[in-house]
Amino acid sequence: MKTKTVVIFLVLFLIPNTHTAQTTAVNSGVYVTAEDYENSKLIEEAECKNEKEKFERHDFFSRREFAVINKGKKITYLKKNIYAYRDCENKVWRFYNNKEYQIVETKDMYIYTIRKVVLNGITVEKDPVYYFSSSASGEIKELSDANLKSAYPNNKTFHNMLDAEFNSNKNEVNPDNGIHAYDFTHKMYKVNYIFSQSKN
Repeated sequence: MKTKTVVIFLVLFLIPNTHTAQTTAVNSGVYVTAEDYENSKLIEEAECKNEKEKFERHDFFSRREFAVINKGKKITYLKKNIYAYRDCENKVWRFYNNKEYQIVETKDMYIYTIRKVVLNGITVEKDPVYYFSSSASGEIKELSDANLKSAYPNNKTFHNMLDAEFNSNKNEVNPDNGIHAYDFTHKMYKVNYIFSQSKN
């Protein structure tokens, strides 16, 4: 009986504490540069579980600045002086030309969306508009056939693959197969998958 007790104790002791691993705190913070973002280097990091250490709540999309409150210290940033910030929902927003773009994918191309706009000082929700850049710090352009071809002028294979995939009658039948479509099989946006295949 004593031997069984020892075995049970060892098994319980050696099993990883998966609950602890799953409850890792999400931190919000500022990425000053694109390099900071690529290296996951948050500046003025604030733990989201602590209400006193979150970003100051205000109508974020209608202001030129926002504040970080961490350990009682308040720091105000102008959006034009930083690359991006991560909120307590683990969403990252890149600031570019006085607009806020949510980063939704970071592969060969960075894919962004905008869901909110400010009209006469009022922030309203709308259907997402998709954008892309060729790198973390690249120029953000609307995700369209013409802009993609312009961004990669020498990759004719990519151009042909875009035409074959998106400029066909099948998109009239299924609008969800448009240029902003997500490829659930390969777990990335279709344009990123097509671009990766065009380099092979």
